[in-house]
Amino acid sequence: MKESSSYLRVTSRPSFSVLLTSTRLAKFSLAFGLSCLLAACGGGGGDGGGNPISNGGNTDAWQAGVYKSSNSFAHYCAAPRVGASKITGIPFPDKKGSSLQEKNFLRSWSYETYLWFEDLPDVNPNNGDTPQAYFKRLVSSKKTASGSPKDNFHFYEPTENQEAWVAGITYGYGLNLKTEWDVPRTIYVTYSDTGSPAANKGIKRGAKIIAIDGLSVATVNINTLVDALYPSQINAVHEFEILDQGASTTRKVVLDSASLPTDSVSVAKTINHNGSKVGYVQFNTFIPDAQDQWVTAVNSLKNSGVTDLVVDMRYNGGGYISVAAQVGYMIAGANTRNKVFYQDVANSKSPKEDPWGFLDTGLYGLNKSLTLPTLNLQRVYVLATKGTCSASELVINSLRGIGVSVYLIGDTTCGKPYGFLPQPNCGTTYYTIQFKAINAKGFGEYSDGFIPSSTDNGLDKVKGCKVADDLTRELGDPNEALLAAALQLRATGTCPATASGRQQKMSAEEFSGELVRPEVREIMIR
Repeated sequence: MKESSSYLRVTSRPSFSVLLTSTRLAKFSLAFGLSCLLAACGGGGGDGGGNPISNGGNTDAWQAGVYKSSNSFAHYCAAPRVGASKITGIPFPDKKGSSLQEKNFLRSWSYETYLWFEDLPDVNPNNGDTPQAYFKRLVSSKKTASGSPKDNFHFYEPTENQEAWVAGITYGYGLNLKTEWDVPRTIYVTYSDTGSPAANKGIKRGAKIIAIDGLSVATVNINTLVDALYPSQINAVHEFEILDQGASTTRKVVLDSASLPTDSVSVAKTINHNGSKVGYVQFNTFIPDAQDQWVTAVNSLKNSGVTDLVVDMRYNGGGYISVAAQVGYMIAGANTRNKVFYQDVANSKSPKEDPWGFLDTGLYGLNKSLTLPTLNLQRVYVLATKGTCSASELVINSLRGIGVSVYLIGDTTCGKPYGFLPQPNCGTTYYTIQFKAINAKGFGEYSDGFIPSSTDNGLDKVKGCKVADDLTRELGDPNEALLAAALQLRATGTCPATASGRQQKMSAEEFSGELVRPEVREIMIR
């Protein structure tokens, strides 16, 4: 099913200051920039010798264990694009080449950057594979101690899709879904993006999708279903039959897909609880646009006088480390001063980089180069599910690494301590694991996720409450199960006695289905 749709899972720094010098800001901007400009504009672009095949005859002949620099193959394409990206406006760097050169690029680049390059199979690129099929071979086949794949995060996607996501653009109806893919299939709405076609038709959290275009989602062909749920263009029109939360009869709505801004911070509000004010932020993805949305949220919460914060990352799969470092600062402020946000551990060929500090300076949008606001908190409550991944987990790990108290409410997170620098080449962007992230205490082994627990072991167990996702109430409702548990934990130091019992009475409206989203939303991008 993965093949049919990318949407299925189915530096020197004086005194460790996070006040960036112009040099460090420039480096950070390059490393985390909107379009990975260095890679997009050539990644170092060729070695000055032109087309390796035309100039060297047989220079691309495969020799086991011999790797030419990836720069000599970069952007030589079997079908070079002409013009510029419609998302970024950057001219395509493509040059006339061949599929063999594309595969040679992937072979060399993987060997140069893959975290476990020693495990890579050396596959002769002069075979019948497409570049994308060849890339799928360039991955460790080893297993972890538990028998899981050592690398379960190897993927690629059209470069246009990656650029659109970074720019905060998605195509669709604004539906965010959780599903059980096994027949009989079940699909529920987790939330609808503000101002989207779905929101405008009143489709809310907990709605169950019964049929699309008259075909039952329980049994319809999977490709037909995915094509309807996730159109790749605007003005795709489909009829949805839905059962709203609490309703006894279904209704039909027609949805017309659109180009939508990504809702990074959907809700930011103040909750009066037990005589004090608690901030709540629903945070969905770490893209550059999230920076300004967080600034607006933090300023509002500061003005209302909140003394605690609940960050709802139950559906946040991750994104840019730069934004994660900013979010960490905007939560903890002075507590982050001169502290390590994270240290990356790359392969043995890569020079060791200095650790990165928390970021108190804007890198994007309206707040670029401006000092970011902060709540200066020493503790934070995080709502999480198995959909809480990568950069979300990095924020949890990094704050714990500097002694900020983090409380985890919900479920075990997904477990992705690994990161990528996306590599576009010839219209496809490739993601291969290039580093592992560790915190100021040297901890980064959370590949089985962070676990809500009655105690905090400083490692994978985080003090908090195990509570099932509650689809019967809107996100941000103080009576919604995860938020209610966080508020009670804050007020009394204890989890609700019926933390799981109440949810067990909710029957089909609550289930452990899989979030449906592009894999690019479940990563750490450096």
